[in-house]
Amino acid sequence: MPNNKKNSVVNSDDAIERRKQQNFLEEQRNMKPGVCNKFLHAVIDPELLQGAHGTDVLAKLTELNLKYEIKQQLVPRVVTFYRTSQQTLVQPSGTLTSKAIDQNFLIYLMPGKDLVHHVKERSLLSCVENLQQLHPGKAISLLIFGLVGYCRQNRGCVGRTETETALTEAQLFTGCSHQLLETAEEVGNFVSQLGKSLAELPYKQQQYEKYSGEQLYLGNEKKGCVRVEGTAGLHQLYQNQLIKIPSVTLEVAEAIISVYPSLKQLIDAFRFAADGPNLLADIPIRRAAGPITSSIRRIGPELSKKIYRLYSSVDPKQEL
Repeated sequence: MPNNKKNSVVNSDDAIERRKQQNFLEEQRNMKPGVCNKFLHAVIDPELLQGAHGTDVLAKLTELNLKYEIKQQLVPRVVTFYRTSQQTLVQPSGTLTSKAIDQNFLIYLMPGKDLVHHVKERSLLSCVENLQQLHPGKAISLLIFGLVGYCRQNRGCVGRTETETALTEAQLFTGCSHQLLETAEEVGNFVSQLGKSLAELPYKQQQYEKYSGEQLYLGNEKKGCVRVEGTAGLHQLYQNQLIKIPSVTLEVAEAIISVYPSLKQLIDAFRFAADGPNLLADIPIRRAAGPITSSIRRIGPELSKKIYRLYSSVDPKQEL
């Protein structure tokens, strides 16, 4: 009997460890861009959906696979966000649980007519401060919808200078940001893109901590990156680096590589050349891999000097 109990405890511990590992792997998968969207929820006040922009907001959220709830907020026309965490293992029972994590961002949609009123009454700052008091700790994005259209229909209703002053004052004293939007599509895009950014925030923070902690500055996780294993891929990486320089085409890069096959050889040549800035000036450029003729184009002194400065200058403020 004692042995059975001991085996039972060991098996239970192994099962918990396996579940912990599975839970960790699941969290990593769910954190990746695209997958993480389904864990972000937008809570939308019903008044924000009134009008043509309401349809666009819901359509854009659905398009990005972001969940939403329509629920009355403390202030009309407000959108808040929360994230449902991936399942977390609770010790010692080994059960899985999840929770909602509030996001410190808020969208407040203000019609252009209301902004004009606040500007005239000099009450925009107090309006935003009241919003902050009701939602402490949240970064506020103020969406001004239809201001230009309203002012066109009501010419002389408010001055541009006093409007900009009121918006700047609100930004300086409360830290809120503002956007002037005129179409329903722009409203839908803003709400959905902010939701997408919040959904991807844990992944981006993880990547930042990973690279900053290991002092890595380049990652091979984006489309178009060059994978380097040993010496394989170095030639392609060298070529890609050259064509990122303004005015350096693929033909120019190939011409340089034909003379200096590696970046080290190019840098050494710049370092020891009698006239480094003009080192590449006379290198001929083949057009579409055609034959070199007497009228062939050459790299020239200006581009040669630009490339020389890039690889030789130690001045961080050097301009190409």
